[in-house]
Amino acid sequence: MEKNGNNRKLRVCVATCNRADYSKLAPIMFGIKTEPEFFELDVVVLGSHLIDDYGNTYRMIEQDDFDINTRLHTIVRGEDEAAMVESVGLALVKLPDVLNRLKPDIMIVHGDRFDALALATSAALMNIRILHIEGGEVSGTIDDSIRHAITKLAHYHVCCTRSAEQHLISMCEDHDRILLAGCPSYDKLLSAKNKDYMSIIRMWLGDDVKSKDYIVALQHPVTTDIKHSIKMFELTLDALISFNKRTLVLFPNIDAGSKEMVRVMRKKGIEHHPNFRAVKHVPFDQFIQLVAHAGCMIGNSSCGVREVGAFGTPVINLGTRQIGRETGENVLHVRDADTQDKILQALHLQFGKQYPCSKIYGDGNAVPRILKFLKSIDLQEPLQKKFCFPPVKENISQDIDHILETLSALAVDLGGTNLRVAIVSMKGEIVKKYTQFNPKTYEERINLILQMCVEAAAEAVKLNCRILGVDNDGNCAALAERKFGQGKGLENFVTLITGTGIGGGIIHQHELIHGSSFCAAELGHLVVSLDGPDCSCGSHGCIEAYASGMALQREAKKLHDEDLLLVEGMSVPKDEAVGALHLIQAAKLGNAKAQSILRTAGTALGLGVVNILHTMNPSLVILSGVLASHYIHIVKDVIRQQALSSVQDVDVVVSDLVDPALLGAASMVLDYTTRRIY
Repeated sequence: MEKNGNNRKLRVCVATCNRADYSKLAPIMFGIKTEPEFFELDVVVLGSHLIDDYGNTYRMIEQDDFDINTRLHTIVRGEDEAAMVESVGLALVKLPDVLNRLKPDIMIVHGDRFDALALATSAALMNIRILHIEGGEVSGTIDDSIRHAITKLAHYHVCCTRSAEQHLISMCEDHDRILLAGCPSYDKLLSAKNKDYMSIIRMWLGDDVKSKDYIVALQHPVTTDIKHSIKMFELTLDALISFNKRTLVLFPNIDAGSKEMVRVMRKKGIEHHPNFRAVKHVPFDQFIQLVAHAGCMIGNSSCGVREVGAFGTPVINLGTRQIGRETGENVLHVRDADTQDKILQALHLQFGKQYPCSKIYGDGNAVPRILKFLKSIDLQEPLQKKFCFPPVKENISQDIDHILETLSALAVDLGGTNLRVAIVSMKGEIVKKYTQFNPKTYEERINLILQMCVEAAAEAVKLNCRILGVDNDGNCAALAERKFGQGKGLENFVTLITGTGIGGGIIHQHELIHGSSFCAAELGHLVVSLDGPDCSCGSHGCIEAYASGMALQREAKKLHDEDLLLVEGMSVPKDEAVGALHLIQAAKLGNAKAQSILRTAGTALGLGVVNILHTMNPSLVILSGVLASHYIHIVKDVIRQQALSSVQDVDVVVSDLVDPALLGAASMVLDYTTRRIY
C-alpha cells in the first residue's frame, strides 16, 4: 500500500483494558514508537489493568517504557452481569473527555471484551476512525456478539486468519479496508523460544521443576452460562489434584462469575497446595516461555487455542468459550464433563506430548503489515463507513399486488405410473392437482407434461396464485418432510419412498445431499442380496427388485398365473391387470404365499434401512408412499434383529404427508425464490 497524502503525523490512540489485549497491542505500540516521523502515540489504560486483585498490570506497560497518557478507573466491582453493564456505562461516561482532549486520528481497539465495546462506541459517536484488531473470529460465547458489534462500528479491520477475513466480507465490510496480517503477538512468539527459560520456570514453579513436567492452567467464567462454567472449573481443579503434577494456576479475568471461581480455588486450598502455584499475573514475555515449555496447558483461554499452537505445546480446551476457534492439532477439546474423569483422561492423553508448531494465526510479520496499513489511511476520505451489501434483485415489499397474491409453486412429479402436476402454496397446501397416466413414449410424456403445466398455470391466474417457478427432483420427498413434515427442525434424517420404484432422500446438517454427480440417495439400488432378482438398473438383489410396486406386481402375476393368488373373498376382473394391491389384499385375507412375498420384500427394505443406519446414523427414518404402512412393522423387526445396538433406538415412522413428492418439488422453488441473502 502506498503512503497516504496526509501532511502531518498520524495521531494514534491505543487503548488497552487488560493483560490479554496488551499482549496483542504491545507489538503494534513498539512498532509505532520506532517510526516517530510517521506517528504520534497516545496510550489510554482502563479496565482491570488498574485493579490490585488482577495484578495492577498497568505496571508492565510502564516497564515497557510507554508513557500512559490517561488512566481511567472504569470497573464496577461485583463480578456479575450487572457489574459488567455498569462498567461499560462508566467507561462511556468518562471516555468523551479523554477523546476530546487527545483528539486522535485513529483509535486502535482489540478484540471482544466489554471494555472494548465501550471504547468503540465512544470513538464512533465522536467521529474518530477505529482500527479493530482480531475481528471476524468466532469463539462461542457473548464475546462473539461483542466482537461483531465492534466490527460494525470499526472503519478498518486487521484480521489474523483467512477464515476471519471471509467472515468480515460476509458481514458486508469493505474488502479494501480489511488487512489479513496475522496476530501481532506471533511476532514476539516466533522469536521467543530460545531465551533462558529455565530460570523463568524455577521462578514461578520452584527449583525442582523440569521442562515439560508441569502444567499451566488458565480458566475464565463463561458469562452466558456462569453456573456451568464454575462447575467445570471445580472439576478441572479436582482432575489436576488427582493428576499430581506441579501446576501454575492463573486467576480468572474480571468477567461475571470470576468471584465464584476464586472462591472455588480457595475452598479447595489451591493457594496453599504443594503442587500448585496460584498467581494473578505473569508478564507476557515470561508467560510465553512458561507455556512453550509446559507439559500441557489446560483451560478455556483464547491463548490456549491461539498462541500456544506456535510452540506445539499440548492444550486441553474446556467447555464452550472457544468452541468456534480455529485450532491446530495440539488442541484436544473437552466440550462438557459431569465428573473429573473425562478431564483426567484428557490430561493422561495430552501431557508431555510434542506437536508440530502451528502458524494458523500468524507468521511473525504482522506488525510491519499493520504499520504499512496505517500509513495508507487517507484522512481526507469520508468518515462515514460504507457496507458492501450484495445486490437484491427485486424490492417487492411495497407491492400491493404481490401482497394480495398467494405465492405458489408449480410442482411436477414424474412418477413411474402417473404424471402429476400441482399448484402448491407457501403453507404446503395443494391448491389444485392434475393427474394423468404416464404415456409409454418420451415424446408423449413431454407433450403431456407441457399441456398439464400450461393448464395449471392458466388455472393459477383464476385462483390468484403467483407461480414463482417449476422444478422436479428425485429428492423431493425429503425436502417435503424437512419443510412440512416430520423432519421439520431435524438436522439429519432419511426418507425412503415406496411406490412404483424405491427412491429416497438424505438430509444432513439441514441440507439435501446431492453427491458429486447428483446421484446421491439412490437408496432403492442398495444391494441386499448378491443372488437376488434382476433389477431395472441392470444389477441384482437391489431393494427395488424386492420391495417396489413393480416387484410386487411381478410376484402377484406369478401367483395369479399359477392360480395361487386368489383366495375366498377375492376376484380380479378379466380386463384389470394384476398388481401389488391384489397381492396385499390376498395377504390380508390369509394367503400364506402372498404373506411370504410381502415379508421378504419388507425384510429387503429393512436390511436397506439397517445399512442406512450404520452408514448415515440419522436421527429419523421416514417411510413414505403407498406401500409404507404395509412395510413399517417388518422394517422395525429387522432393525431389532440386525442393527447395532447403538442405532436400534432410531425411530422409523410413516410419513403423514399427502403427495410428498409434489410438496418437495414445490418447497425447492418456494425456498429458493423467496429467500434473501444480506
